[in-house]
Amino acid sequence: MTPSTRHHVLAAGACLLLPLAAVQAHAQAAAFPDRASRVVVGFAAGGPTDNVARLVAKHLNEDLKQPFVVDNKAGAAGNIATAEVIKAPPDGYTSLVASVNITINPAVMEDVRFDARTELKPVRSVAIAPTVLVVRNDFPARNYAEFVEQVRKEPGRFNSAAPGASPLLATELFGQLTGTRITPVPYKGAAPAMVDLIAGHVDLSFATLGSVLPHIKAGKVRALAVASSARDPELPGVPTFAESGLPNFSFDAWVGLFVPARTPGEVIARINASLDTLVKSKAYASQLAPMGMTPVVQGTPASFSALIDQETALYARLGQSLKDKSLVPK
Repeated sequence: MTPSTRHHVLAAGACLLLPLAAVQAHAQAAAFPDRASRVVVGFAAGGPTDNVARLVAKHLNEDLKQPFVVDNKAGAAGNIATAEVIKAPPDGYTSLVASVNITINPAVMEDVRFDARTELKPVRSVAIAPTVLVVRNDFPARNYAEFVEQVRKEPGRFNSAAPGASPLLATELFGQLTGTRITPVPYKGAAPAMVDLIAGHVDLSFATLGSVLPHIKAGKVRALAVASSARDPELPGVPTFAESGLPNFSFDAWVGLFVPARTPGEVIARINASLDTLVKSKAYASQLAPMGMTPVVQGTPASFSALIDQETALYARLGQSLKDKSLVPK
């Protein structure tokens, strides 16, 4: 066989292998799942993201008839887990349950060495918790309108407990939309922030509903407005910001599922179809309610991806504003 002939034979063999590999990949995707899967969570067990992840894993386990095991990889505000899933084989057997850390971290952290928008594929969001404006019980305003009037009258006087980047960004967004100036006070966690708010050491907080719901119901703090499209079923007497005259203030904390970027579409569709059953179940809604969350019933990979793009752009702008004020590292 001449070198030229050998070259043509090898080329022909390679051409035959390409469609064979595609057929095999399609068959593997169609059989998904046929073994155990790992659901990685970037936060410690017992927190809201982990709690939702365990509900998701339990459902997938029962619905798809294979084990889905939660693996907590806490650290770096979720970045360690995100980086690990990005590097995982794109076959659906390693997924990530994450929250707004995906969109917030690049805006406020200096050492994010990946782009989750291009290196992960969103499957769908499964739960959402709105931000709620809460004030100390003796705050000199009884409703949202009085609150805005008060903080506009005395710019810089009032401070806001900010346990983490999310309430810090929410405080900044509120100030930009209303022309007010509220001083954020950083805290290392929601619990000490609420202790100080209840004691009256700080004036207010833009908090995730789940972190303050028990204190609101116990009458220890007052809720003035909730940043959701409709009133929350757990707080039917609290108006939305839109009802109160601020339609553009939306700051939700979602929880959603991601897979590595090159995961086959058939696998993503299978997981999404299963999760669609979960989010529409009354049992799931009742499990989320005590955490201050509600299911995301109308969700698709496309709508989740669009939300992430929208949030990433907003938080980048807010993060830059905070850096200009030296409230986060430049």
